[in-house]
Order: sequence, then C-alpha cells, then structure tokens
Amino acid sequence: MSAKPIYLWFDLEFTDLDPNKAQMLQVAALLTDVHLQPLKSDDPGLNISVALAADAPVSAWVEENLADLVALCRSDKATPTDQVEAMLLDYLSSQVGTMAEDIQERPVLSGNSVHNDWRLAAMHYPKLIAQLNYRLLDVSTLKQQWLGWLERPEFEKENATLVAEHLPFQHLPLEGRRHDALYDVLASIAELNFYRQNMLMPPMA
Repeated sequence: MSAKPIYLWFDLEFTDLDPNKAQMLQVAALLTDVHLQPLKSDDPGLNISVALAADAPVSAWVEENLADLVALCRSDKATPTDQVEAMLLDYLSSQVGTMAEDIQERPVLSGNSVHNDWRLAAMHYPKLIAQLNYRLLDVSTLKQQWLGWLERPEFEKENATLVAEHLPFQHLPLEGRRHDALYDVLASIAELNFYRQNMLMPPMA
C-alpha cells in the first residue's frame, strides 16, 4: 500500500494573466497531510514577496487591487527573484527530507485552479516542479460540482470568518491577509475541508 499523499498547497500572485508576460509578485506554500493538518504543527508556511523592478509593467487589475503588494515588491524588503526557488526547495526539504525516488510518493501540488500555478511554476521554478508528484489536487473541481451539479451557494473565500470556521488549524491568523498569497492558500484548504464536510462521504472505518 502506497503512503498517504502529502499536499503542497501553493499560490502565486503575478503581474499579468498572460504567462509569457507575467512576473512573480508573491509565492506562498504550506505542506499538509491528507487530513489537512500541517506536517509541523507550528509551521508558519512560506510567504515570499518577490522583487519587482520599478519600471516593470503590471496589469490594470493588479495595479488597482494589489497596490500594496506591488509597492512592497518594489521596495528593498522584497526577496530577489533569483533566491525564490532556493527558498521553496529549502522549505520542501526541511519538511519532507530527500525527494522520494517514486514520483507517486512526492508531494502533490494543491490549490484552486492550481493548473495555472503549475504552469507558471514550471516556467519560473522548474526545480521545484521536478520534486513533485505528476498529479494535482484542484479544489476547483469540487467547486464546479458544488455550484453546477448541486446548485449550492458559493463558498465565499473572501469571508475571513467563514474561512476561519472551516480551516482545520488555527495557528495562522487570517485578519488582514486578503489579497495575499498565503491567505489564498489557507482559504483553499478551508474550502476543501468545507466540501469534505458537506459533499463528500467520509472514509469507511
């Protein structure tokens, strides 16, 4: 019997929806077990603001909605672009050790519409992608069933109170984190937990 999967919850904020133009603004990651508990109980996760040149173009939506993040990325507090992948790899190895030889035992990239994050990560952080499972865990699959098949109201990820109610751990505060990559990671975990509680059958004893 194969080992239970480890989930690498992952989210990117970037400058443009066109992947050929996009530059990273923020990278967040958190590793959990199959029960959606952090592998280390006090893990703060990884949340990196990525350096952005002052003259780098950003889309109108980003300029309007992520202005504070853009300003942070253009400050000296941001992490240089060439250091980000090494930080991601260090985080992964500190949690799970040496990469498993069997690709099916490697962490599964997880999140909402995570195929898009995978595509950008493959372009910008290929060494990270090489350390991961070939499968993805996309919460959006269940979202589409919830909204379309069951015709139920949408899980409001922007509602921090709702997210906190369904997040299965409480050591990471949510207040003030909206429009933040780590908040989106936590909201995706909470949303999957919500679907487990309200749509999916529990495993047989």
